[in-house]
Amino acid sequence: MSEISFNSIFDGVTLALHAAFPAPARVHGDEVKQDLKPGDFNVVMPGAAHAQEVGQRYKRTPSLDVIYYPKCGKAECYDVADQLTSVLETITTPEGDKVNATSCEWTVTGGVLHVLVEYDHFVYKPREETMMETLKIDQRG
Repeated sequence: MSEISFNSIFDGVTLALHAAFPAPARVHGDEVKQDLKPGDFNVVMPGAAHAQEVGQRYKRTPSLDVIYYPKCGKAECYDVADQLTSVLETITTPEGDKVNATSCEWTVTGGVLHVLVEYDHFVYKPREETMMETLKIDQRG
């Protein structure tokens, strides 16, 4: 198993979307200023948590917002939300690691579907330990 990074989680989500929704659906990453069309997806990582657990073990929780722009209203959003909960349940990173979603919530706001997914995982960060110097004892009498 390789070290899982925030970028690899992001890439795993976009790869899962590309596989589940082939062309003509388009998957954008991050901020799109123009050229969004009905049927497009946009993946945004609004934030992530990184907390030390025990020793050199850290818990990371990236949150991703998968946004879908429907072609014909809320009913389509509900259908796509149903599909996305299955598609995003387990993703595979580009390195081949499988990561399970620990939370998946969706809402339709302003006629646009937002699926907020979290992927809790643990990483181990090795630290250089500073060892004490060798103590020499002079035992002359």
